[in-house]
Amino acid sequence: MKTLSVMRKTLHELLRERMTVVLMLVFPALLVGFYYVSFGQTSEGLSKYVSILVLNLDAGAGTSGADSSNAGRAFIRLLRDAEYEGQPLFDVAEVDQRPAAEVALREHKASLLVVIPADFSAVLRDFAAGIEAGNMAQITLVGAPEADEYVFARSLLGGFLRQFALQAAGREESIDVNYRFVPGTGSMSDFDFGVGGVIVFGIAFSTLIAAELMVREHLGGTLRRLRLTRLRAFELLAGVTLALMIVAMIQVPVTLGSALLMGFSNRGSLALIVFICLLFNLSAIGLGLLVASFSRTPADATNLASAVLVPLVFLSDALYPMPKMPLFTWAGRVIQPYDFLPTTHAAAAIRQVTVYGAGAGDLIFELAALTLLSAGIYILGVLLYHRRRMKLF
Repeated sequence: MKTLSVMRKTLHELLRERMTVVLMLVFPALLVGFYYVSFGQTSEGLSKYVSILVLNLDAGAGTSGADSSNAGRAFIRLLRDAEYEGQPLFDVAEVDQRPAAEVALREHKASLLVVIPADFSAVLRDFAAGIEAGNMAQITLVGAPEADEYVFARSLLGGFLRQFALQAAGREESIDVNYRFVPGTGSMSDFDFGVGGVIVFGIAFSTLIAAELMVREHLGGTLRRLRLTRLRAFELLAGVTLALMIVAMIQVPVTLGSALLMGFSNRGSLALIVFICLLFNLSAIGLGLLVASFSRTPADATNLASAVLVPLVFLSDALYPMPKMPLFTWAGRVIQPYDFLPTTHAAAAIRQVTVYGAGAGDLIFELAALTLLSAGIYILGVLLYHRRRMKLF
């Protein structure tokens, strides 16, 4: 009987905490949705994930068994025709400039770059004719070695290169493959690439801290007492914001320092990294104020803030690459749903600084987007918290 009494008491308390009940029921379904967006969208085939850029410099020479004028174009056509279970295997796009392609590789918008040399057709023609000049046709594969999609695409291409070599020249050894890394990534590991995301994840916890702090201030009567001193809402919220900014300024060097002790190599400016984190922290605090506006207890604040943190971090490309989901193109840049999350731009900016040594001038889009999103979220949080909590006194 005592067990049943405890059970009834526990259920009664849970029902009184409606926010907790809702989160317990809804959160698992949301998590399934997150995994579906990240890993389950395979209806378009592997081409949704294996994106290959091709720089075709082949001048053409009439290759037996391949294309009558340009073996490079024939190889591209072979890649585009490749299928797996009736779906395209690769998403192939031709490029004109190698630097632009390397930028796409750095930003994980493509798996690898295939560079076809100017003499590709001529060398294969000689091999097919039995003329061996000692040179093989050189194909160069460029990518970031820490990227799983690069390793996967490189392994897939091996079979197609051998297949094309047999078709074009009758011998697999007619094509030699050179591997090149995007500048700044040759010695980089998954750990090096992931540090930026971990820093952003740590800063994102300001959402939870700010929410719990403001809810406790409200329940403890602190807001009422402070209002009696004629303290303005702006002064109160500014003071809380500054306190959390100081915490972030301490947190970033500590996190980065621990990474350095574990072998991480930072190639950029610590001051710039801290500045990016402070910009992002503004959005985290704003989200915390939004959460506090709808939370009655610290438990509510913790649960709701946790639910906010999951999509904020795990759907932002901060910790692992997300599948391509283009919405539209603006100023030559493909905009995806993740671009509306401040974590996306914070992680990308920090990664550019720590891995590639980028300066503020190289991060114009990331910094502008992060500034607009953070300012908008913070202002919305301040206005809503003031309306729902501060005006009660």
